[in-house]
Amino acid sequence: MIDVHYWPTPNGWKVTIMLEECELAYKLIPVDIGAGDQFKPEFLRLSPNNRMPAIVDHEPIGGGEPLALFESGAILEYLADKTGRLLPAAGAARYKVLQWVHWQMANLGPMMGNANHFKNYAKNLVEDHAQLEYGARRFLGEVDRLCGV
Repeated sequence: MIDVHYWPTPNGWKVTIMLEECELAYKLIPVDIGAGDQFKPEFLRLSPNNRMPAIVDHEPIGGGEPLALFESGAILEYLADKTGRLLPAAGAARYKVLQWVHWQMANLGPMMGNANHFKNYAKNLVEDHAQLEYGARRFLGEVDRLCGV
């Protein structure tokens, strides 16, 4: 059984879609990001970057203690390796798939998240210069936060 610490966002959906495709048993554990659940100590032990999803596999590859993982790309790769599905085991084909996974994780996903943020939460950028300052503070704050992880 895999515990999935989840909220319905694109990163959460990626992992649950992969679990379904791999036909793995899992249990959803809500992480209400609107309520700040991602900052609770019990979640930070699983995901020190305070982002979801995170998983705990109680039957990890190779056996042993339960394995906790965070970052959706790492989780996707782990689930593919665990089941032998959706990712070639070796060779050029594996790296061709991984390059697109990494591209999505590093490029498309973050840019879409930022676009969504400004479209839905900072709607007055052009008309309200305080909103421009807000945007700058938000992204500089994120860089500072990431440097501390």
